[in-house]
Amino acid sequence: MPTYNNVGAFKNFFMKVIKSQLIEVVLPGVAVTGNAATKIQFPDQPYLRNVSTLGIEIFTVNDMSLSPSNRVPLSAAQMKTAYLTLYLNDPENPADVGEWIQNVPFSVLHRTQNSATDPFVRFPYELAGQRIYWEKCYVTLPVAFANTADVSFLFNVYFKGKAKNSV
Repeated sequence: MPTYNNVGAFKNFFMKVIKSQLIEVVLPGVAVTGNAATKIQFPDQPYLRNVSTLGIEIFTVNDMSLSPSNRVPLSAAQMKTAYLTLYLNDPENPADVGEWIQNVPFSVLHRTQNSATDPFVRFPYELAGQRIYWEKCYVTLPVAFANTADVSFLFNVYFKGKAKNSV
């Protein structure tokens, strides 16, 4: 959240991007019946191990027509029914880990104002530099998408620190 100086103007209006990584989590399509999953687990993210996470945002099909793996990103209607839970350390006690951030509505993570009517926020979803254990994070859907084609969840993660395999 931005802070204000003594004349009411924003002091830090935008998050400073140090490093970023796009994560793609795929919900596979299931022919005929559709996918019945309501909890979608993140795969391990070796590149993002042991880094301080500063922010996360998501993208819809109205922002990007295809993911890097040539899949269709989730729709605005799907975004409105998806929630993110992060398993991470407590910034006040870094040795304490758990699901400290639970059920964040995707609409809070979407900051791209596109030509469609997708909900969006003006400020990025900022974190306090926590270490995220991605393989324990997940997306929750109250009702399964019942998708017959793959759906891609796209997360752009902003971080600082030395990423694995970085130079």
